[in-house]
Amino acid sequence: MEVVPMIKRIKQYLLIALLSMSYSAVSQESYNLCGQALELCPGDAYAVNNIGATSTFCPNCEDDFNFCFSGENTIWFYFQTNATGGDVQLFFSNLVFEANPGQGNALQAAVIATLNPCIASSYTLASNCTANETTDFVLTAPALQPETIYYVVVNGALGTTSHAEASFDLTVNGPGIMRNPTLTIGSSAGDVCIGETVTFTATIQGCDLQGGVSWYADDVLIGSTSGNTLITSALTASTTITAEVDCFENCTETLVSPPLPINVVSFPVDAGPDFEIVAGESVQLEGFTTESDYEWSPPLFMNNPNILNPIVNPTQTTIYYLSANNGVCTITDYMEVRVISALEIPNTFSPNGDGVNDTWEIPGIELYPDCYIQVFDRWGQLVFQTNGYPASKRWDGTRNGNGRPLAPSSYYYVINLRTEDFPEPIKGFVSIVR
Repeated sequence: MEVVPMIKRIKQYLLIALLSMSYSAVSQESYNLCGQALELCPGDAYAVNNIGATSTFCPNCEDDFNFCFSGENTIWFYFQTNATGGDVQLFFSNLVFEANPGQGNALQAAVIATLNPCIASSYTLASNCTANETTDFVLTAPALQPETIYYVVVNGALGTTSHAEASFDLTVNGPGIMRNPTLTIGSSAGDVCIGETVTFTATIQGCDLQGGVSWYADDVLIGSTSGNTLITSALTASTTITAEVDCFENCTETLVSPPLPINVVSFPVDAGPDFEIVAGESVQLEGFTTESDYEWSPPLFMNNPNILNPIVNPTQTTIYYLSANNGVCTITDYMEVRVISALEIPNTFSPNGDGVNDTWEIPGIELYPDCYIQVFDRWGQLVFQTNGYPASKRWDGTRNGNGRPLAPSSYYYVINLRTEDFPEPIKGFVSIVR
C-alpha cells in the first residue's frame, strides 16, 4: 500500500468532517422564512437572532422588496392588532453582533402591511424604516387597523464582505396591540348552607375568543363549564372560589379571577344508624343535633316527632328524616328502618278433626290483610285460594268451594303479601297429614 495516497485520503476525510461540523454549527432559525414568521405577543420579550439567515430571491417572492433597505438575509415576525387598533411600537434591545472579518455591525427593520402575506408586490410600509442601527432602537407603526396581521422584517447591514448577524431582544407594545381582558366572578349567595345549591357566574370582558371556564375551590378543580355559569351543591366547608379561562386564538392568555370567599354554614345533624326489625316490632331512633329546633318526618308510626329519640313501629320499610334549623339554614339527614316479614309458614298440618293443628295456621299473616294465597296439587290444579287470611278463612285441607277432603300429600303454595317490601311472592310446599 502506498503511504502518500493514504495520507491524502485521511486529509480528505478530516476536511469533510470539519466542513460538516462547520455546517452543523450554523443553524438557521425557522423564522428565516416569511411563511414561518414568529408570532409576537403583546408585552412578551423574545430572544431572537438572524445568524445564518438567508434570502429568497425571485420576482415577487417574499424578499423582493426595497424600502430603506433591501430584503437580504432576512428574518420575519408578525403580530395582530386588537379590536380597536392604533399605534404599535417594537423595541429592539441588547444587540450583540457577530465579529467576523468583513461583516457588517448594524440592523435594519420595518413593519409591513400586506394583503397577500409573503408576496412582495402587496407590501406597503406601515412604520418608520430604520437602517444601520448599532444600539437599542424602536420601530413606530402609527394608526394600525384593528384585528389585522402585520409583518416585521429584520436584516443585517452589509459590511465589506457580508451582512451583519446579531442576537437581540424584541418586544411589541402600544395601544394598538395591548389587550386588557378581565375576569370576575360572583355567586347567588355569600353564605351557603351545606348541601345548598349555589350558582357562580363569571363575567368576562375584552376576551375576543373565550374557551371554557374552569372553577376551583381552594385551588382544587370542582367543575368545568362551556358557558359562564356553574351550578353546584358540592360545597361542604367554607372556601375560596376562583375561575380560570383561556382567551384569544392568537397569543392565548389565561385569565384568573380574583378570589371569591364563600362561607358554608354547617352544624351537626345525624339521624343515626339504620335498623332492621321484624314486622310488628318497634325500635327507638338515635338522632343527634346541637340545635334546639328540629323535627322528624314523616311522623307515621312514631310516638313523638319532636324528640331526638322517638320510638317507631312501621309496618313497612320507611325512611325517616331528621331536620334541624339554626335560624339561617335547615340541614337534613336520614336513616332507614327496614321491615322484614314476621311470617312463620308451617310445612305441615293434620286436618283430622282432633282439634289440634286442624287448619293451616300462618303466624304473622294478620299483618298483611291484603294478602292473596293460592295452593296447587302436584298436577298444578288449584285446590285453594283466598284474599286475606283471617282465622275464618284458614285452609282446612279440603278442596276450595266444595268441602271435599284432599288426600294426604304435598301441595305447592304461592303467597303474595302485596306490599312494597315484598314485591315477589313467597313460594313453598305444605303437606297434609291425616
